[in-house]
Amino acid sequence: MSEHVKIYGVIPKKQYVADGTTTTFEFPFAIFSADDIEVYLGDTKQSTTSYTVSGVRDSSGGAVTFVTAPETNTLITIMRHLSIERLSDFQEGGALRADTLNDELDYQIACQQQIAENLNRSMVLPPYAVADNVNLTLPTPSAGKAIVWNSEGTNLENSTIAVNEMESVLNGYKTAAQSAATTATEKAGIASDKADIATDKAQVATEKAAEAATTLTTKANKDLDNLSESGKKKIANLPMPSNQYVDLTLGSSGATYTAPANGWIYFAKDTTSGKYISLYNSSYIGTQVHASYSGVLRAYLPVKKDDEITVSYNAGTTVYFRFIYAEGEL
Repeated sequence: MSEHVKIYGVIPKKQYVADGTTTTFEFPFAIFSADDIEVYLGDTKQSTTSYTVSGVRDSSGGAVTFVTAPETNTLITIMRHLSIERLSDFQEGGALRADTLNDELDYQIACQQQIAENLNRSMVLPPYAVADNVNLTLPTPSAGKAIVWNSEGTNLENSTIAVNEMESVLNGYKTAAQSAATTATEKAGIASDKADIATDKAQVATEKAAEAATTLTTKANKDLDNLSESGKKKIANLPMPSNQYVDLTLGSSGATYTAPANGWIYFAKDTTSGKYISLYNSSYIGTQVHASYSGVLRAYLPVKKDDEITVSYNAGTTVYFRFIYAEGEL
């Protein structure tokens, strides 16, 4: 008769990491038959045809030997798995044999170890948790949903979001954000280019305005050479504001006067029909002739500094001459 199995206080599970060559792996717990062993490579349960078991009913354990060595870095899990059942039945008044009783008790202790190992892999609250109103019952499974605590932290429930779809949703947001960023960058570049163009055009406009001002100044200083004779005569007759003036005595017809500054020659005469006055400026606007008429004849002639003006008029005509200039010119 074989010695009965002793169940020691060990966890009925052992794990290894394969090195690619080793085929035999020991386990430190007792088994009652070869069928009490389950073997996993990674998360895949192995068929009993891929390994053999030794050490049945050996209290110190046994070993699993693979037909083919598991691949390097593969996680190997060896665990005891018993059917939770009673194997003996004691009859009233019958013999109570020690080996049968020991075997039954050993089997039941092994089952309890199995249950304990399963519980150690179950979700439990820590010893210090306040668990008066906490319910750890899992909700009914819902495809793609995560299990979360409710707002009070007392019950577990399914999430409202399908977590497996979150990656694609977030990738969609990421793509949209990247597209928006690219568009914003492109528009910023366009705006920058347009700003540069506007700056260049503003610079050109400023330069053109300066050129125009220079041109106008130049034209204004060209002694009115750009005007026609009729235009010059019209300018000569524009009314002048009262300003600083000097009365002139030009004497007889044919007298010459040199302008001391930029200004106007003003003349007036009492006349009768047929009389005339002529002022001649060879460097400015030429001869200016006024036909006489009944009453008083008045006119202005623009001159520049150092212009020589020759005066002609009918004998016996009373003429008054005055040189008008801007304040501060003389």
